[in-house]
Amino acid sequence: MLIFKIITPSLRGGLEEQLNTLSVQLIDMLENDKLALSQLLVTRIYLSDAANQLGVLHQHPLWQQLTAGAISVIEQPLLSGEKVALHCVLTTDSLVEKNGTPERMKMSIGSLKMLFQSVRFTESEARSLSSEEQTIETFRRHQHFLKEEGLTLEANCHRTWFYVRDVDRNYQGVVVGRNKVFAEEGLTGDTHYIASTGIGGYPADAEAIICADFFSVDGLQRKDVRYLQALEYLNPTREYGVAFERATSLDANGQRYLMLSGTASIDNKGKVVYEGDVRAQTERLFLNIEKLLNNGEASLSNLEYAIVYLRDISDYSVVAAYLKEKYPHLPVLIVEARVCRPGWLIEVEGVARLELS
Repeated sequence: MLIFKIITPSLRGGLEEQLNTLSVQLIDMLENDKLALSQLLVTRIYLSDAANQLGVLHQHPLWQQLTAGAISVIEQPLLSGEKVALHCVLTTDSLVEKNGTPERMKMSIGSLKMLFQSVRFTESEARSLSSEEQTIETFRRHQHFLKEEGLTLEANCHRTWFYVRDVDRNYQGVVVGRNKVFAEEGLTGDTHYIASTGIGGYPADAEAIICADFFSVDGLQRKDVRYLQALEYLNPTREYGVAFERATSLDANGQRYLMLSGTASIDNKGKVVYEGDVRAQTERLFLNIEKLLNNGEASLSNLEYAIVYLRDISDYSVVAAYLKEKYPHLPVLIVEARVCRPGWLIEVEGVARLELS
């Protein structure tokens, strides 16, 4: 079984102090849950200033702990005031085989094989490429990883994340690049797309416009994969020219995992709902999430965590108060990240888990 943990430093202070605190909290969490570092699969590290913090992170003992699994690093400042936070995915299975590097790792649990890849460009790799070309290149790298394992993007890739520098300007390049790759792979509105988040975010290298993470799975049958809809509430993305699934559910080892793409306050015509009102948008997007989960025989009570992206940092207090009131037991992380359409003030992603009878 997969479990999901959000860890924020319990003590404030400088970066070094927060990293020290997180290192202790990570070990405490593992001990409390009777887990080991070998059961850590993936960690996404959120930084407030990647250009100045990444080097310190790489030299810290916490980094060595986290290299027990795959790692993704992204600059999306935490609006609760911390400099760094962790989002960890672990397994309760004690027998895990891992091969690769933290940026490109294969993890096997019984007959199930998971591939996680974090694509980050160096200055020389990124300098001459547009956002469209960088998007295509991220896909090419994951396609190469998949090909090595005898897998394909169409059959095996189930979740992507695209972090976009100056998303208002550069997101269209992501859309065009992804559409071109999907057309080559036979991913269409009549077949299926891939669940995805496309959001503002910054790699450490200033020349990089795009960075991306990929999650693929081998060992599932077609019947184990469903693409979720809630057509009375939000329309298929192809109707406004983009290509991703609203949510995808995977049945594996007696569990159903419902992976929610970044979800906003959108209606069944593809229009922004409640422009200018962040609380109303938050309420509407959670209604959309609820209906998507219902399509997978789950509900909001099955939601394991939520990553909340806010366009305007001044909306933090409103959204934090709403979440505390409506979902007091839901682990959340609220970060600054512009959503791909200016009218959307907030977007939320997450994973729900349902035990299959």
